Order: sequence, then C-alpha cells, then structure tokens
Amino acid sequence: MTVVRTVRAADVRPRPWANGGGTTRELAVADDGAWRISLADVDRDGPFSTFAGRQRLLTVVEGPVLDLQVDGDAQVVEPQRPFAFSGDASTVASVPEGPVRVLNVVVDPARVRPHVTVLELGRSSTLPVAADQAAYVVSGACGGLETGSLVLGPGEVAGRCTVAVVTLQQHS
Repeated sequence: MTVVRTVRAADVRPRPWANGGGTTRELAVADDGAWRISLADVDRDGPFSTFAGRQRLLTVVEGPVLDLQVDGDAQVVEPQRPFAFSGDASTVASVPEGPVRVLNVVVDPARVRPHVTVLELGRSSTLPVAADQAAYVVSGACGGLETGSLVLGPGEVAGRCTVAVVTLQQHS
C-alpha cells in the first residue's frame, strides 16, 4: 500500500517574502531545488519578489482577481486560471477587489516544465495523482482532505471537490 504524502497549509508556518511584501507557506520543494510549490497571501498592493533564472506559474485559489504588471504589461489573473511568467520579470501586484491566496509553482525551466490544471471532481470521482504531480484542494471534500491540503503523488484524491493539479514534467 502506498502511503500518500499530504501537507496541510494550516500546518505550515507563514514566512515573509524575500522583499517583505507578503507571506508564503512552502508546501513542497524538490530535494535538488528544481521546483517548489507554495501558497502566498497577497493582501496589499506592491512588488513581487523576483526569482532569477526561474519560471513562475501562479493560480488564484482564494479570493477575487489579482491584477499584475509584468515588465510593464497589465495582466488580470482570474481565480482558478493559471498564469505563467518569468521569475526575472519586474512584477507588481494589485488587489483591487480584496486579498487573494495564490498557489505558486516556481521551477528551474532548464530542468522542469510546470503545468497546472484546475478540475472539478464529482461525488464519486477518483483522480490518480502521478509521481510527478501534486493536487491542491481548492474547495470541497476530497475523501477527508480539507481545503488547503496538498497531496503529493503517487496517490489519489476522491470525492466532490475542486483541485489544482500541478504537473512537474522533467526535461529528458
């Protein structure tokens, strides 16, 4: 029997961003530093920290829209719609309709290609989670997992819920 690794965001202490502009909870990180999955709270307008040489993929999992200026280009990030951008980019956030929480995937693009897919599961659904995946429970009841839980593959999530499935595809 496979032991499913689960991380509850509520059990992870928030840490300040490198630039002090917000807080983040690091949910999972690769042993070799190729990727990390975190949950960031954006409760005020201001700059994002940069991640030199990294690719970012963020998904609003709680709250309304997030407005971003990425190297001067305006972007509206809607809830549950993943948005990718360079970690090198000068990025300034605005929360015009209130605070948001984002699932933040940061990778070394030379080694990993990230994908996030948000899925709504039915009451009797079971979703397998592969070894190169993680599933974050956005809302609902996933077989006893509460909102804010991250299941690291291999494993599965089941039940009526919405999940953000993170795939970390290794370059060959």
